[in-house]
Amino acid sequence: MTIGERISSSWERDGLVGTLQHSALYLLRRVGWRADAWSHQLDHRLTEQSLLRKYGSLLKRNEKFRDCHKGQRCFVIGNGPSLNEQDLTPLANEITFVANYFHHHPIISESWQPKYYCLTDPAYFDGREPVELMREIVAKTPSASFFVPHYAAQFVSETKALPEERTYYVGLCGGLEDEWNKLPDFTRATPGVQTVVQLGIMAGMFMGCSTIYLMGLDHNWLSHGGVPMNFYSKEDGKSQPQGNVGGWDYKSLMVAMTTIWRVYEMHRRIAERYGIRIVNVTNGGFLDVFERARYEDVV
Repeated sequence: MTIGERISSSWERDGLVGTLQHSALYLLRRVGWRADAWSHQLDHRLTEQSLLRKYGSLLKRNEKFRDCHKGQRCFVIGNGPSLNEQDLTPLANEITFVANYFHHHPIISESWQPKYYCLTDPAYFDGREPVELMREIVAKTPSASFFVPHYAAQFVSETKALPEERTYYVGLCGGLEDEWNKLPDFTRATPGVQTVVQLGIMAGMFMGCSTIYLMGLDHNWLSHGGVPMNFYSKEDGKSQPQGNVGGWDYKSLMVAMTTIWRVYEMHRRIAERYGIRIVNVTNGGFLDVFERARYEDVV
């Protein structure tokens, strides 16, 4: 309905005073919506400027990765229990992004090394996880390049937990899932992530990959009482606790999952805009944002 049609309809229904009131309210809403969008853009600009002032020199090092795999495919691998049902041997010569505790996977010792390793959980960089954990990861992946958040820079510098020459920082600014519609640029501020594999997806985009395959993304936390199940977990899914787990009630878990899904939907929008395919080849799982394919059919 046009503005003129709105006014005419309101005049017939509410008379002059009512029409003026409705028109004023409508204009205020329009101004409010525009102001809200403007404030989001301003907030992003200020956040990016602050981030670049402090970490700009570190982020510039990422220029070497821009379109470095242009037109190629890559595999972003999570740590879901479905990995135990898939043979990773065919990925020896593929571009691979792995994360967190993937160093437990026997494939690293037996067959191949990952190309890139992503770590984003603040626990790695605030002392909650022992430094020895990262040193173990580094020892098992002597050729991988590491991607970590910008805020890890001081910790890594002080502890030498990751090799300086193979560690690269990403300026994760967060809170922009709805507004972001362009390719991630790792030399500037980038959208925040809710899971570490989402950093791998953005890295694949920045590197120019034309197809990004996802695997090990079971995302089955809600069906296991909020306790993550991984390929290296000792617990059986049937033995997982019910109800409140770790201070998280089920409603809070659902809200968290909605936020995670919004980030994936942002990735899908960007991919579609730039002609990038994101294909989920996880064996099962709940991630239904992207098109599906059988892993065995693509390797």
